[in-house]
Amino acid sequence: MRFPEFCGEWKETTLGKISEITKGSGISKDQLSEQGSPCILYGELYTKYKSEIIDEAYSRTELDSSSLVKSKANDVIIPCSGETAIDISTARCVSFNNILLGGDLNIIRLKHDDGGFFAYQLNGARKKDIARVAQGVSVVHLYGENLKHIRVYHPAIEEQKKITRLLSLIDERITTQNKIIEDLKKLKSAISQIIFRNTTLVKIQNLCEVIMGQSPSSSSYNSNNDGLPLIQGNLDILDGITISRIYTNEPTKISLQKDLILTVRAPVGIVAENKMKVCIGRGVCALRNKSVIPTMYIYYALDYFSYKWKQIEQGSTFTSINGDDVKNFTIPLVGDVEYSCAFLSKVDALIKCSIDLHSNYIKQKQYLLSQLFI
Repeated sequence: MRFPEFCGEWKETTLGKISEITKGSGISKDQLSEQGSPCILYGELYTKYKSEIIDEAYSRTELDSSSLVKSKANDVIIPCSGETAIDISTARCVSFNNILLGGDLNIIRLKHDDGGFFAYQLNGARKKDIARVAQGVSVVHLYGENLKHIRVYHPAIEEQKKITRLLSLIDERITTQNKIIEDLKKLKSAISQIIFRNTTLVKIQNLCEVIMGQSPSSSSYNSNNDGLPLIQGNLDILDGITISRIYTNEPTKISLQKDLILTVRAPVGIVAENKMKVCIGRGVCALRNKSVIPTMYIYYALDYFSYKWKQIEQGSTFTSINGDDVKNFTIPLVGDVEYSCAFLSKVDALIKCSIDLHSNYIKQKQYLLSQLFI
C-alpha cells in the first residue's frame, strides 16, 4: 500500500546505521512534582502516552536538570524494561526539545529521518523482532546494543512524513472518540444521580432471587465450546455484558439468559447483563428478577451504586462479599421506573455506538500498520 506519488522499493537498513542509541538518566516516581521541568518516565509509555506522537509531557520534576538527559525533537523512545517481551516494544516519538528522559528509556536519535514514522514502524511490523531480542523472564530488558541490529524500512523522508501524518490523524480521531466516550459516561452518571436521589430503598432480595456461583472442576475447563460458557469474574464481562471465554462440560450453578451477573470477589460489584445460559463460578452471583420492576432498571441502579460495596466487602488483598450482603444490598425505587430505564438505555446506546466507532478506528490503524510495514 503506497501513496500514488511515490514509487520504487523501500530500502532496508538497521537502526544502528541511521541513528545514535543512548539511554535516559534516573528520575523516579517520588521525584515528580507539580512544578519544575517537564519529564517522561518509562512506565508512562504504557499508561499515559497512548499515541505514537508525544505532543505534551504530563509529568514534571524539580531535580537539577543540568546532569539529566534532555530530548531533541524527533527522538524515538522505547522502554529498557517491561513485564513481557511483546509489551516492551512500545515506541513513542517526542516532538519537542528539552524534555527530561528517565533512566529506563532507550533513546533512538535519528540522523536524518522522521521519528514518528519509525515509532509507528517499531510498534507495527517490528514489534515481534524487538520482542525476540529482549532478555529476561520475570522482568524483561531491552538493551540499546540489541536495538542497533533491528532491521527497518527506510523510504524517502517525504514519504515518511506523509505516512506519519496519515497515522497521526487516525490517532487524533481515536483520542477524540475516547474523550466523547468519557464525556458520555459522565453524562450517564450525572443523569443517574438525579434519577436515584431521594427515593424509597428496596432490598435486592425483594426484587431478585440470588444464586451464588460455584466453580466446577478445573479439569472440565475447555476452549472448544464443549458445555456451557463459564463466568467467573470481571474477565468474563465486557462493557456490561457477559462474554464467552472459557467453557465447562461439568456445569455447577446455572445462570439463565436475562439474569444479571454480579461479581462477588475482587473486584466486587461489577454488574452485567447475561445474554446466554452459562455456568457461574464462585467469583460471581446471578440475580434472577422476580418482580415487576424491569431487570435493566435493577442493572442501572446496581451499576451506579457499585461504589457502596466498598463499605461492605471484606478482606485485604482479595476482597469479597457473601450472599447475605447481596440480598440485603439496597437500591432506590423511583416513581416511574419505565421512563428512567428507557432514558438511561438511550444514553447507553450512544455510549455503545461511540465505543464501536473507537474500536473501528483502532482496527483501521492496525490494518494500515500491517499493510504499510510488511
